[in-house]
Amino acid sequence: MRTKMIPAAAAALGLVGVLAAGQGAAAHTRELDTERLEARLDAFAAQAGGSVLVQVEHGDDTWTAAAGTRDLAGDSAPARPGDRVRIGSVTKSMTAAVVLQLEGEGLLDLDDPIGDHLPGLLPYEADPTVRQLLQHTSGVPDWLRLAYPGLGQGDFTEIYAGYRTHHEPEELIAIATAEDLDFRPGTGWSYSNTGYTILGMLIEERTGNRLRDELEARVFEPADLDRTYLPRDDTAGIRGPHAVPYVTTGDPDRPYFDATLLSNTQTWAGGGVISTVSDLNDFYEALSDGTLLTEEQFAEAATFLETGKSHDYGLGLGGVEIDCPTGKETFYGHHGDGLGHQTQSFHSFDGERRLTVSWSIDDKAGYGDGDAFDQALFALTATALCKA
Repeated sequence: MRTKMIPAAAAALGLVGVLAAGQGAAAHTRELDTERLEARLDAFAAQAGGSVLVQVEHGDDTWTAAAGTRDLAGDSAPARPGDRVRIGSVTKSMTAAVVLQLEGEGLLDLDDPIGDHLPGLLPYEADPTVRQLLQHTSGVPDWLRLAYPGLGQGDFTEIYAGYRTHHEPEELIAIATAEDLDFRPGTGWSYSNTGYTILGMLIEERTGNRLRDELEARVFEPADLDRTYLPRDDTAGIRGPHAVPYVTTGDPDRPYFDATLLSNTQTWAGGGVISTVSDLNDFYEALSDGTLLTEEQFAEAATFLETGKSHDYGLGLGGVEIDCPTGKETFYGHHGDGLGHQTQSFHSFDGERRLTVSWSIDDKAGYGDGDAFDQALFALTATALCKA
């Protein structure tokens, strides 16, 4: 596998293929075209259902909006832009930032075998490095697909039985490592939530503190993320006003599964943070402007592996390439699946343009028009991020 800066990473981040702004997403100047953005939001909300929350920034201009209702009840309150959502794997960018800070402090090296710090945790002869865990080249299987094998086929049997079960990090790792490595570390690429569970344990081992306390001190406070938190162990639910996270099931008797009470221990370092669209824009700005990482650290995080698939990946960061009117441009960020809540947060490398959008219904059963959904999301994304 080769590395490159500024990747074209689409499919794994929820944006399949290169977005063409000319296909229904007209360009705008630095000054935000709020009328066009409102139209794009309305079109996307009509496809997404539930609620949609969005914040777009161009320089000093900011547009924040919400569409839909907080839940599917007939008398539900309207969604608000500041509603909290479970951000899913966008959390990985935050966990990676802490690991990079620890390297900068001399508490670890990215090329350390993980067994140097967590001896005996993994049962494999080949020991992946910290870097390989960060970039999903460790070969450690993903515990999620093993614990919930039916989910990818629309079978919710395991989810209904286990989504509220509390798991210690070691238990999640044990689920994964009952299987052999997917490949020898460093020889392939496969997305692994287990890898970030291991990194959460590494942070706690290196600092002597709980992961949520380290995230608060090292990420949330310095970036002024006032409505962002990692829930306490053995809890469920979302504090404060929030959109209800739903998953479509394909079951006519129970078409929508309310995933609010998913145990927060199951997502943890790889997907457990709860935040807002505004805070996520602030987070990625702080990641790249020197607040959280040095220029050199951010550049290393944004050095992306060519995975041989339709997407590339760095150290807790991915990217999407958009065919804008001014030419192709790549934006960095991450997609998050919070079992119901879906979030995409992407940002220009010049620091001028930012987009975070989150919606509350994960359409796993395919009730909607998938092509129309994708096109509406593409149009909103390109309108938000492209410049004239």
